[in-house]
Amino acid sequence: MFDTKTILASRTVWANLIGLAALVLGLFGFDGSALATGAFEEALVQLVAAASFVASTIFRILATKQILN
Repeated sequence: MFDTKTILASRTVWANLIGLAALVLGLFGFDGSALATGAFEEALVQLVAAASFVASTIFRILATKQILN
């Protein structure tokens, strides 16, 4: 029998949610002027989004390997 977990217990789901949030904030012009200036802020948001999607892929691969073993 397979042990299942809730959707919010999934690292893959959390990585995707963080990436999606970073992209949405960037699309809506999140004003982080108190944190940084223009180009740096945009690059940081894109880096967070990219890192979360890479993490999501890694988590998915690890989960698949656990199922197969």
